[in-house]
Amino acid sequence: MTRTVWLAALLGLAAWGFAVAPAAADPIVVSTTPAADGAAMFVADAEGFYVKHGLDAKPTLTGLMPNLPPALVANSAQIGCITTTTFVQAVDGGLDLVAIAGGSVISHQLNNTALVAGADSNIHTAKDLVGRKVGVPGIGAYFHVIVNYWLAAKGVDPKQVNFVEVPFPAMRDMLSSKTVDAVGAVDPVLSLIVNAKLGYVVAPIIQDLPEGKSILVYAATRDWANAHRKEVAAFHAAIADADAFIAANPQKALEDFGKYVKMPPPVLALAKIGIQDPNLAPDQIQWWVGVMQRQGLLKGTPDMAKAIFE
Repeated sequence: MTRTVWLAALLGLAAWGFAVAPAAADPIVVSTTPAADGAAMFVADAEGFYVKHGLDAKPTLTGLMPNLPPALVANSAQIGCITTTTFVQAVDGGLDLVAIAGGSVISHQLNNTALVAGADSNIHTAKDLVGRKVGVPGIGAYFHVIVNYWLAAKGVDPKQVNFVEVPFPAMRDMLSSKTVDAVGAVDPVLSLIVNAKLGYVVAPIIQDLPEGKSILVYAATRDWANAHRKEVAAFHAAIADADAFIAANPQKALEDFGKYVKMPPPVLALAKIGIQDPNLAPDQIQWWVGVMQRQGLLKGTPDMAKAIFE
């Protein structure tokens, strides 16, 4: 989004009763979309890691990633688990956000992310997407960027593809109704669509991206982070504990996640939680700046080292 669009989003939130005000001390609202890669913030609550580190934190859900940066600035949430691309675009657009912890990272070990086409769409290659409608959970967010990256790598101009915003929970129905021809999806939505034979994987996409780059970050406004350094340190510690728990107890972690996103057991069984890394290095984020500049999604060249909170 451009700076003008970010400001418009803030005004929209204000119209719904959200005032831009100093951060409330308790509870700390932590928000993300219902994708399994963001499970750590829910596991931290379910397993008592927030309490262990002296935090009163409340995990919540939002529909689309681009909703989160304006929500942070409007103080309707204090911490957002945000795709790195949305974070980069928000900083480039003039929002003074900082990353306080790392989330999931790109790993070729997993197959939980893919471009999925509708069952009878006859889409099998990048060229087949020209003129077609592709649903992603946020324009400028992670899936939009990586599908664009894949299209360009296959010799297709992304501008020839029509992208629309579709929340994860709506993807299955929109493919079924042929409202969209394909979607960029992650588990459990990905597996749910494929197992129901409503769509098929065109490309895993993740295999074309470099290992270790950041997919999700936990972000806050710089003002809030500076005023709550103790809470930021405690949150980082709680997420680190949750990440370790996920690695050692993947099934229990999924069960914890499912309680918050209200997924029935058969759906939850299809989910996979991505590789988590609470520590951030500037190059994990800066790589995305070059990718997004080539896609025309940024106006400047934001320095991501300055956007990592210390």
